[in-house]
Amino acid sequence: MKIVGQGQPVLLLHSSLSSHKQWLPLAAQLGEQYQLLLPDLLGYGSQPVAEFQAAPKHQLAVEADAVLAQIPAAIRQQPMLLIGHSFGGAVVLHLARTGKIKLKALILYEPVAFHLLAHSADAEAIRLTAEVVALSQQMPDLPAWDAARLFVDYWQQQDYFQHLPARMQQQMAAQVWKVPQDFAALIGEPATLMDYQQINCPILLLRGSESRRSALFISELLQGVWPEASVKTLPAGHMGPVAAAELVNAQILEFIRALD
Repeated sequence: MKIVGQGQPVLLLHSSLSSHKQWLPLAAQLGEQYQLLLPDLLGYGSQPVAEFQAAPKHQLAVEADAVLAQIPAAIRQQPMLLIGHSFGGAVVLHLARTGKIKLKALILYEPVAFHLLAHSADAEAIRLTAEVVALSQQMPDLPAWDAARLFVDYWQQQDYFQHLPARMQQQMAAQVWKVPQDFAALIGEPATLMDYQQINCPILLLRGSESRRSALFISELLQGVWPEASVKTLPAGHMGPVAAAELVNAQILEFIRALD
């Protein structure tokens, strides 16, 4: 885990097939006033590469505990600001609802809590659940490069992956077998909307107007149980914290400064 700065702790969790480096532009703006905790989630960045699994199994509890194990005990005793994007946002939700961390505030950019879709009887949620499950089940049947392409193009746009630099494609293909495990954890998380309704702290919920409906639907469900949350829709896609970092980080900085 990379730890920089001094002050109140801020834990930043990245998306699938990414690393803590996606938050470095934000960290550069916060480091003078806060102590930033920047872990790589299991299977990504500096962590050991996940092995291929034909039938992936994983749990957000395992992911969250792996993050907590890297945080010094003295820091864990302090109220913490949690920031999470996509899969990292779902890990943040797990940490918040289970009380594993003392909360100062939550900042979430499209947390992909797919279990909320799976638990919903809404017709659109059922369709979106089937879409996500089909994607997750298709990936292990593909070569690594094709699996990475399928995942990236789902969240960005068709043929986006093939135009990335070759080195980035290779890195994503090398780490792609963690992604189906992430899907398994996200879909199988034993939590409901009522569990998240109990979270009691300031919340900023960000989403992109150009994002996938599966992510936006989850944000709408969470907004419904967090009437006091600050909710903003930005002209960006699901990968806004990376592709539109300046825009997203400006909203995060404004929210954090208002807390003090």
